[in-house]
Amino acid sequence: MKILIAPDSFKDSLSAKKVARSLAKGIQITFPKSVIKILPLADGGEGTLESIENSGTYKTLIASDPLFRKKPSIYLWNDNSKTAYIEMAQTAGLELLEISERNPLKTTSLGTGEQILDAIKNGAKKVVLFVGGSSTNDGGIGMASALGYRFFDKNGNTLTPIGENLIAIADYQQIDTYDLKNIEFIIATDVTNPFSGKNGAAYIYAKQKGASETEIEELDNGLENLNMIFKNKFNIDLMKINGSGAAGGLAGGAFVFLNAKVISAADFIFELCDFHQKIAETDIIISGEGRIDHQTWNGKLIAQLLKYSKEKKVILIGGTIETTIKNEPYIIMTDQIKTKEMTLNFAKKHVEKLLFEKGKEIGEFLKTY
Repeated sequence: MKILIAPDSFKDSLSAKKVARSLAKGIQITFPKSVIKILPLADGGEGTLESIENSGTYKTLIASDPLFRKKPSIYLWNDNSKTAYIEMAQTAGLELLEISERNPLKTTSLGTGEQILDAIKNGAKKVVLFVGGSSTNDGGIGMASALGYRFFDKNGNTLTPIGENLIAIADYQQIDTYDLKNIEFIIATDVTNPFSGKNGAAYIYAKQKGASETEIEELDNGLENLNMIFKNKFNIDLMKINGSGAAGGLAGGAFVFLNAKVISAADFIFELCDFHQKIAETDIIISGEGRIDHQTWNGKLIAQLLKYSKEKKVILIGGTIETTIKNEPYIIMTDQIKTKEMTLNFAKKHVEKLLFEKGKEIGEFLKTY
């Protein structure tokens, strides 16, 4: 039996590669005759570069983290095509912050812009920006600041590019100019939310980034203010742009500042990883993520994987499963590693061993399937 293990990361716990390896080791214990290939996947958040690392070589630079602290960061560079693959989570990721530091009023996407600028200086003709897992809700003004933009309040004072200052923006201009028009910018995301409003960036995602209900309203008002400025300047309404609310509105900001195109991260990554060919060569697909919930079916990685699995049998493993599995006839097993007796912190701390044990159970199941 040929098995393809193609999971997402278990966020805050284990990378997709380590998830796949842990399951594979367990399966091989109880089903040694199986032929296993691992294919770590990602939907644009942390771990994306790891899943596509054959697409280029790593470049390292010092860039700002979400709280403006200078730290090493990486992106992938393909010198043949002059393409940069940038993972926003490297510089603006939620996992870069302690829980006590998480507050989208105070965080910035400046470091993401610094990575883009480095790629431009290296002669980039194309920049692919994966925007999952962010800690920010700044509408992309941090990113834009690294590319020469400055944002002003009604008195002409320069504003720090963070979420809480969105509401104070009265105007902006590009002080330092870079040739962006001849570069293709692509925003790869797994969400389709609009820029603002009840289904927008702040109301849907700011809570998990550390915002209170009052702060969420403040951030949403700030995004509405920025969108109004875009309307007045360019007659662009980001509420009409699908996915513009991704990464705290950075996708919408990139649409305006960079003339970026928004695409499906999962589809793009599948193509880079030659996923469809690997599907054709396998009998069983094993996938999963840290939390399988209602958002899983909203264009995220597992939903896309099921869409393209070509009627192959599928096993889904989650840290937790908090949704009814859709009526998918090809899903032959679903399970979670956290038991009722187990705390979430315990499960996260021991996730590698728990996945290994779950792999042994899967091996026993497949041996007689």
